[in-house]
Amino acid sequence: MKLKRKGYLLDVGYIARNNKTYARLTIRAKKIINLYLRYDPYFYVDPSYDNINLNDAINQIKQISINHSGRLIKPKKIEIVEVIVGGKNKKLIKIYAHTPPDVPILKQFTHFKHYEFAIPFSRRVLMDFNLIPMALIKYVREGQNILSIDKVDEDNILKPKMFSLDIETYNKEGMPNPDIDPIIMVSYSIDGKPHVLTYKSTHITGASVLNSEYDILYKLSELIQKEDPDLIVGYNTTNFDIPYIADRVKKLGITDFKLGTTPQFRHISKGQIKGLKIPGRIHIDLYSIVRFFGHAGIINTQNYRLKEVYQNITGKPPVKVEQKDIWEMWDSSNPSELNNLVKYSLSDAKITYEVAEYVIPIVQELSQTTRMLLFDASLATAGQFVESLLMYRAKKHNMIIPPRPKEFEIQSRMSNPIVGAFVKLPEPGIYENIVVLDFRGLYPSIITSYNIDPYTLVLNKNDKHPDSKYYQTPTDARFLKSPKGLIPEVLEELIVTRSKIKKQIKEMKNDPRLKQDGSKTHSDFAERYKRLKSRSQALKILSNSFYGYLVYARSRWYCRPCGESVTALGRKHIKETMDEAKKWGFSVLYGDTDSLFILRNGKSKNDVLKFLKYINDNLPGTMELELEDFYTRGVFVSKKGEGGKGAKKKYALLSENGNIKIRGFELVRRDWSLIARETQYKVLEAILKDGSKEEAVSIVRDIINKLKKRQIPLQKLIISTQLNKDPDNYAVISPELAAAKKLESEGKKIKKGMLIEYIISNTGKSISEKAIPLEIFKSEKHNYTYDADYYINNQILPSVLKILGELGYDEYALKEGGKQKGLSSWM
Repeated sequence: MKLKRKGYLLDVGYIARNNKTYARLTIRAKKIINLYLRYDPYFYVDPSYDNINLNDAINQIKQISINHSGRLIKPKKIEIVEVIVGGKNKKLIKIYAHTPPDVPILKQFTHFKHYEFAIPFSRRVLMDFNLIPMALIKYVREGQNILSIDKVDEDNILKPKMFSLDIETYNKEGMPNPDIDPIIMVSYSIDGKPHVLTYKSTHITGASVLNSEYDILYKLSELIQKEDPDLIVGYNTTNFDIPYIADRVKKLGITDFKLGTTPQFRHISKGQIKGLKIPGRIHIDLYSIVRFFGHAGIINTQNYRLKEVYQNITGKPPVKVEQKDIWEMWDSSNPSELNNLVKYSLSDAKITYEVAEYVIPIVQELSQTTRMLLFDASLATAGQFVESLLMYRAKKHNMIIPPRPKEFEIQSRMSNPIVGAFVKLPEPGIYENIVVLDFRGLYPSIITSYNIDPYTLVLNKNDKHPDSKYYQTPTDARFLKSPKGLIPEVLEELIVTRSKIKKQIKEMKNDPRLKQDGSKTHSDFAERYKRLKSRSQALKILSNSFYGYLVYARSRWYCRPCGESVTALGRKHIKETMDEAKKWGFSVLYGDTDSLFILRNGKSKNDVLKFLKYINDNLPGTMELELEDFYTRGVFVSKKGEGGKGAKKKYALLSENGNIKIRGFELVRRDWSLIARETQYKVLEAILKDGSKEEAVSIVRDIINKLKKRQIPLQKLIISTQLNKDPDNYAVISPELAAAKKLESEGKKIKKGMLIEYIISNTGKSISEKAIPLEIFKSEKHNYTYDADYYINNQILPSVLKILGELGYDEYALKEGGKQKGLSSWM
C-alpha cells in the first residue's frame, strides 16, 4: 500500500540487491528508520577528444561486457546529454551502471575522456534529488521502499536529540589497557541532564549504582535504544571511549550491545582526520570539530583539552580532577573521594553536552549550506566544504564537475607556489593614537568584484574583447565581466546573506525576549537568534575559504591565474590605500595583507572617517575598508636577525575602552609556563595602560626575586608539551620526551599524543635531564626543587625582553638595574 509520509533526513548510503542499486535514506520519523530509493549510478564520457562521433562511441560502449569475479558487468543504460563543460555547452554520453562498484570497472573499458566517475554515491543522491541533510522531506513509500520524494522543506530543520557520552576507566598504570582495566563509570547527558552509571555505592544525585561493569555497559546499550537519540556526541570518542567500550564488551561477553541500530561500527579515515560511523545514528566527535574551529578562528583556545575548550566557550570553570588520580579516588576507603569522582564524571557529561550545544549548530549550518551529510561535515576541512558546495551548485547549473587532479598535477602545483600578500613591517617601538583599518573579507570581495573564476578567465591573449567587457589584473590576466562565474556567484550569495544575517543579529541582540524564559514565543525567538549566529559563523568559514580552495593543489577548481590575480589585486589595493593615507596626512605604521595601521598625527577621528569614506567611494564592487578601532597606545617588537625591522603580527594594542589586543607574543603558546605568560601580560598592561616603563620593569624584577626565593607556586611553573611522535621515533631527547621516559620508568605507559606536564628541576646537567614530570616532582618520596635560574633566563626574560628591549632595557638592567631610555623617546 502506498503511503504519504514525512521525516527528517539523517544519512544517505546504499545497498545493492539483485544487481540493482538502492539509496538508503536514514530518516527520523517517530523513530529512526531506513528506507530505500531505487537509483542508478552513472558517469560521463566525451569521445570528441579522440575524434570519434557520438553514435560510433555509443556502439563501442554497448559492446562492453566484463566478467569480474564471476559477475558480468555491462552498461545498464546509455544516453546523450547536453551539459556545460569548462564553461561551454557540449554533448556527452551518460553511462548508467548497475551498482556503484561497477563505475570504475566500466571506466577502464571506455577509452574516452571521463567525467564524474569518482563521485561518492551518497553525494550523487544528495545533489540529484536536491536533498538537505537534517531537513524535512515528504515522500511516498510502499513497504520499505520510497517511490518518490515529493518535497524538501529547507526551512524545517531537525533540532537533533543528543546523547553525550564519556567513560572513566581504572588507570593505575597510566594509560588504561582494555584487556585488564575496567570501565568504572559511564556518564551521559540527555537534554542537558547529566547522569552517571557506576558500581560502587554513592549517594550523589544523578548517579545510578549497579552491580558490575557488565551491568553498566548493558544498561548503556539499553538506554540508547530506549532514548533513541539522533546524535551520539563525545570528546575523542573516536580514538578512545567507543573503541574502549567495544573492547570491554567483547572481553565481558556482552551480547547484542548496540550504540546504533546494529552492533557494528566502522572507522573512517579522511586524510589525517579519523571518524567512527555508527549505523542508524550520527556519531559526532567534538574534538575534530573544535580543532577545525580553532584554526578557523571560531574558538580561541591555547589547547584543545575539553576543560579548556569548555571554559573558553562558556566562561565557566569546569570541575577539576587530575586523570592520574582517578584510580586512587576509586580505590580510596574515604567515601568523599568516590563522591568527588562521581561529580567529576557527571561534569564531563555536562560539559561535553554544552560544548556540543555550541559547536553542532554551526556544523549543521555548514552541512545544510554545502549539502554535506552531518557526519561527513563533522570531519571536513574548509576546502572540502567549499568543494561540496561548488559541486552542488555546478549540478544545479547543469555543469560537469571537474575531476580531481592527478598526482603529477598536484606535485607540479605544489612545486610552484603563488606570490602572497604585501607586508609593510613596522619600526619597533611604542606608539600612540593608532587607527586600525581592515578590508572586509579582502580576498572574497576581490573574487566577486573582479568576477574571478576559472571559466571567466580569457585564456587566449589574442581574443578580441573590448576593454569594457573584461577586468584586467596586475598579472595581465583578463576576466570577463559577464556572465557571472560559478565561484564569484556562489561566494557573493554567501557574503550578501551573511551581511543580512549580521544586521538581523544586531537588531535582535538587545531584544528583551532574549532574556525572558518560560514563554514559547520568547523561547522560539531565542532559538532563532542562536541559529542566526550559528549560520553567520558557518558563512564566515565558507566565505574565507574560497581563495584557499582556488589555489589548493588538490582542488577540482584549481586555477593558478585566478590565485595570482587575487593576491596581486590585494597588494595593489593595500598599497594604493597606504599611498592615499600619506596624502591625507597620516603616517603608515604597518600594513599586512588586509590590515592597515596608521598614526593620526594630530588629526581627528572625523578626519579618519572622511578618509575611510573617500577610499570606499573609489573601491570596486563589494570591496570595503572598515574601521576596526581607535587605539590609544601600541607596542611593536623587533624581529630576530632583521636589524630593527618589526615582526609580522607581533604587537599589542590598547583600545579606547581599555581592552588589550595581543598578537604574536608567547602569551598564546602552550609550551610556556604560566608564570612567563602572566609576567608578559602584566608588562604589556603596565606599558599600554599606565604608560609606565618603571612599573613594567618593577613587575619583572619582583617575579625574578620571588623565583629566587622559591615563592612561586609549582602550578605556575608547569610546562606542557604534547608528544607529537611515538616515543621511539624521536631522534633527539627533548625535555618532554625525557620527562615522559621518567614516567615510563615509574610504570606509566606513554604514547604519541600524550600531553606531558613537567617542571625544570635543579637536578641534572642538561635541560632534558632536569625535566621532571609533575606527578613525580610532587611525590613525597622525592625532594625536588625547581631551577630558578632556568625560569629566569629561559622563560621570564625571553618573554619580556622583546618588549622592554624597545625601551632600552637589556638582560643586565632587568636583573641588576641600570640606566634606561625614557618612554617618551620611543613614541
